[in-house]
Amino acid sequence: MRLTGIGGMVLYVGIVWGLGVAAMRMLEVKAAPGGGISFAIALLAVLPIAAYLAPRRLRAVQATWTVPGPCHAGAEATLGAALNAPGGAPPFTLEAFNPATRRWGTVLRLRGLGAAVLRPAWSVRFPRRGLVRLPPLVARGEQPFGALSAARAVSPPNEVLVLPALGTVRRALHARLRAWMDLHASSVTDAGDDELAYLRPYRPGDAPHGIHWRASARHGGLLVAERHALGCKRLAVVVDTAGGDPRKLERLICAAATLVDDLGSHGWSLTLYGTFAPRGVTGDRDRLLEALALAPADQRPVADFVPMGMPALVLCHGAAPPLAGVRPRPLVLSLGELDDLVRIPRRLR
Repeated sequence: MRLTGIGGMVLYVGIVWGLGVAAMRMLEVKAAPGGGISFAIALLAVLPIAAYLAPRRLRAVQATWTVPGPCHAGAEATLGAALNAPGGAPPFTLEAFNPATRRWGTVLRLRGLGAAVLRPAWSVRFPRRGLVRLPPLVARGEQPFGALSAARAVSPPNEVLVLPALGTVRRALHARLRAWMDLHASSVTDAGDDELAYLRPYRPGDAPHGIHWRASARHGGLLVAERHALGCKRLAVVVDTAGGDPRKLERLICAAATLVDDLGSHGWSLTLYGTFAPRGVTGDRDRLLEALALAPADQRPVADFVPMGMPALVLCHGAAPPLAGVRPRPLVLSLGELDDLVRIPRRLR
């Protein structure tokens, strides 16, 4: 609760008027106005009355948080609320906490509210990934008299899981990944679902094991089979979270999230490994991004989490970890290499 401009004027006039009249009477000034003290007391009484009534005028306001879609660190996100006041409410403003500025701000001004549900929405930016706690929404009003601004929490707090920031993948990454998969496909022990997607003409450089010989014999020319096979498009993404530099860790998490987003959209079946997922996390895009959003720094070596028998893409901070005994041999990309293969948002560089 705080004084408004009107409230400050009332307080000032009431005190000055009362002191002036009291001084004039003490000095026995004949021009002292009659009833002056009563007028000063009446002015000052406005403030405690407003302090009692103002928050009670907002008692009927009810609100709940709404989060229409996923929120990514650094990107513009939309938050909202469902508002109503079954008993009616006077004019007020709705205030919400801004996680970017870490200050409260007005998101809506209302001339009044009734039982009908109102659904305002506003834009915010979350500066970092992870679980963010949003304090309750606050209604602030100045009724009655406009002398005091009173606030009241009108919703429970809320928690939002902010997903990692996303960049974009360069073409060179897909070319490198395809070349590596062709080189090591023969050593993959997880055959997966060998469902045929389509056949295409042979191109120089295609791996011999990718040729569909029966179809080629019928066609009279070499045809290469493109498959939905998990053995061909199944990938373990292993993320190194053992670095000591928090900025480098965030860049690596951003790169991993970008790969999950891009490869998932191209039909890859992905599994995340790391200190945050020692047994692997599988699922859709959102499930994997949620796991990355909660990944903490951990000093255990990334080599402990590389799976055997399936292709693995290892994202690490610096030099390649010792992985001599792992088959098939993983593709290891350092943070320096990732900078050339993934466009990371400028604020994370």
